Amino acid sequence: MPVFRAYRRIIKKNLSQLLIYLAVFIGLAASLLSSGAATPADTVFSDAKVKLAFVDEADSSILTEGLKAYLERYANMVDVKHDRTSLQDALFFEDVDYILRIPSGFTEDFMAGRPIELEKTSRPASFSSVYLDMNINKFLNTARFYLANIPGISQQELVAQVIDDLSVETAVEIRSKVEDINVGDNITSFFNYMSYVLLSLLILGIGTFMMVFNQKDLRSRTLCSSVPLRQQNMQILWGNLIYAVVCWMVMMILGFVMYGRTMLAKPVMLMALNAFVFTLVALSISFMVGSTLNSRNALSAVTNVVSLGMCFTCGVFVPQFMLGEKVLAFAQIFPVYWYVRFNNEIINLGSIALETFKPFLGYMGMQLGIGVAILAVALVIIKQKRQTWEA
Repeated sequence: MPVFRAYRRIIKKNLSQLLIYLAVFIGLAASLLSSGAATPADTVFSDAKVKLAFVDEADSSILTEGLKAYLERYANMVDVKHDRTSLQDALFFEDVDYILRIPSGFTEDFMAGRPIELEKTSRPASFSSVYLDMNINKFLNTARFYLANIPGISQQELVAQVIDDLSVETAVEIRSKVEDINVGDNITSFFNYMSYVLLSLLILGIGTFMMVFNQKDLRSRTLCSSVPLRQQNMQILWGNLIYAVVCWMVMMILGFVMYGRTMLAKPVMLMALNAFVFTLVALSISFMVGSTLNSRNALSAVTNVVSLGMCFTCGVFVPQFMLGEKVLAFAQIFPVYWYVRFNNEIINLGSIALETFKPFLGYMGMQLGIGVAILAVALVIIKQKRQTWEA
């Protein structure tokens, strides 16, 4: 198999350049693993208490004291002088995050069912202040419900009922099919970054071989050899396919080295299948690039443009939820978009059955469809080149 042996020699000669991309990927994967180890799963979410200045101008009624006691669950009370200058200074120097002013006459108006407004001042773009707003509204709305349905209820009874109702909490547990949520996030990033490495390795390896083999003089010599053209094409096909599968297997072995038995989880195995489908698509892209170019310098440039361009546009280096709608709409013409979308969604799929897996079959189908279209273009280019040589 002379063509196959030539393929092996070309890959061996360019092995150092290919290993650079593999080393970069190993570095990225190692950083993901170390960052995941530094953050235990049970500390992924924790409440952050707001620094609250509670200014009560309603003479500390039972109702306002009840509201203050309830808010102490979600805020750290800060003692500040109640004059406007002191409050503004405290907010400016970040001694407080939120100032809640209870106006005079609040209790009488509220108990009488009259409309009232609390005065609040918070730091700009503070998410925690929004959370505190929700709890204030929850307390007041619950109190209004009791006032509307129990005429003559006292402030003491009202506060007791509201506090009792709002003390009931529901335990919420977010589960991923991969037990450790950090490992799930990290392994998703691992597979997403894999698209960059697969594209780079395949375009450089297959592109280099196709570029060498399609040189006019060399191609003419092989056509005159004793090896039939059909057999030569079959050897090229098998050489490209075996090289692509070896690259995919190297990625999977690296995954087992880093994540161990997690790679055997059903969502991760499906991500590995998705990576294999993407490998075939990357093979067709590499075949077209190698059939088009004639310069090795151009091949290196195209490798970076294609791999980095697709990965930045489609959500590998920048998450898809952070990309604009127009960017995502444009990215759908690339296979990397569907590959990344598959990985991002499959890891959090609660139960994997035929009905729930149908959209993911569509994602892989889109990748294969794009790959077939690219392969068809490559074959047309090769046919035109062959006609040029024969002429």
